[in-house]
This record gives sequence, structure tokens and C-alpha cells, in this order.
Amino acid sequence: MQKINYIFTVILLVSASLAQAQTTTLPAKVPGDQGIASVNKNLEKNPDNKGLQTASEQLKKNRVKHQEQMEKRKEDKAEHSGGNSEHHGAMNRSARPGRPGK
Repeated sequence: MQKINYIFTVILLVSASLAQAQTTTLPAKVPGDQGIASVNKNLEKNPDNKGLQTASEQLKKNRVKHQEQMEKRKEDKAEHSGGNSEHHGAMNRSARPGRPGK
């Protein structure tokens, strides 16, 4: 009886791990996706609504602006992460003011 329980447990664990491994990852969320989808849905219902047309244009502009800002941040981060010893640990412990040397 113990052998059957052991085999059942192993099969259960293997099937659970396979099921977990097959789950797909969701696409990355992009700011403004939900807003654009909502405005587009409402534009289908009311294509002559000036407010919805303006909102759609503004959301598209905001998306482009956000992408540009994110690219700039990545560039700045790459530029500043180059091991700049002037700011990070340039002084040894004994040279810091108010600290006795070891």
C-alpha cells in the first residue's frame, strides 16, 4: 500500500510541475494600453464625439512621450553605471572625516 501511495505522489508532483512549466507568460503591460482600448471601444460606439477623438490623440502622444522618457532613462542609467569611483567608495574608511583610522 505504501508503494502505491509513493508512486501516486511522484506522478502527482511530476504532473503538477509539468502543468506549471507550460503556463505562458503574459505580455508586458505598457502604460496607456487600457486607456487606449477603452477610448477606442467608445469611439466605435460614438465616432463623432470630439472629446473621445481628442482623448485618443492625447493618449497616443503620451505613449510616445513615455517611450522617449524610458529610453532616455535607460541611456542615463547605462552612462552612470560605469563604475564611477569618484562618487562610490573613493575614500577609504580612515580618510573619512570624523572616523578614526583602523
